[in-house]
Amino acid sequence: MDTTKRCVACAMELRDEATKCPHCHAFQPGAVMHRGGEGRRLLGVCLALGRQLGIDVALVRVAFVIALVVTGGATLAVYFLLWAFTPPSAIGKAPIQRVADWLTGPSEGTSEPRVERRV
Repeated sequence: MDTTKRCVACAMELRDEATKCPHCHAFQPGAVMHRGGEGRRLLGVCLALGRQLGIDVALVRVAFVIALVVTGGATLAVYFLLWAFTPPSAIGKAPIQRVADWLTGPSEGTSEPRVERRV
């Protein structure tokens, strides 16, 4: 079942995951760029860009391949950077954030919850 929301500019009904209104082209607040969803191929970066920009993912993929050929492969670095900074789902953490969390370890203020054992 698809959930909907209203556009902040024109009040038109939109799908809940919409980031841009197709009617007035206004960007919707609170839309998190993420790689998850239907239509994901390799790592989901083109899907996330297409969803964020409000264009068809096939156009993003074609533009990526053209940029890959023109730049001689340098676009691949941009692709992996976008992958590293984009979470896999709307509620997930980006890979670079997970690595940073792992490197810093548990914070001093947030200790593991203690379990009390009753005898």
